[in-house]
Amino acid sequence: MSTDTPSGTRGVVTVERIAVWGLALLAVAGVVAVIAGPGADLRTAAPDVTVDGSYDADAGAVTVTLAGDGQLTSTSTNELAVVVTDASRNETTRLVWADGGELPVGAGDSFTVDDPSVDSDGNGNYLDGDGSVGFYLESGDTVDVVWTGRLVGAPDERTDTLGTVTIGNGTA
Repeated sequence: MSTDTPSGTRGVVTVERIAVWGLALLAVAGVVAVIAGPGADLRTAAPDVTVDGSYDADAGAVTVTLAGDGQLTSTSTNELAVVVTDASRNETTRLVWADGGELPVGAGDSFTVDDPSVDSDGNGNYLDGDGSVGFYLESGDTVDVVWTGRLVGAPDERTDTLGTVTIGNGTA
């Protein structure tokens, strides 16, 4: 009795293996399509959140708030920062809103930036917000909410500006 397999059987096994691998690849592609959604371009994708802002001249503070249904989690977000630019001097200050330990951040969560000119709560400490800049907030200054992370299925980490608030442009 021979233990060799006929050459015809060996070809069928190869075809079966190719078919199984092909079906497995189709299944993986289907799962990726469901997770990413139709038409998603993961190379340029950013989280789907909206940023609102308000400026309180009496307190010398600007508040940025996440709106909408989106939520930033530690699964896709490495850091959420607030970058404030002094328009008259083109000087920026970067403040960390949230990183791994402070996530998730979602609708209704806010971050307040104040300048050192106003002690809004009267306690003698001029740093009353969640973060402070080393210049006075004035009309024309901008506040960018900047996300750094990697969306599920995206090839690389990326940084995107989720929203910009300009003081004096509907925020005063």
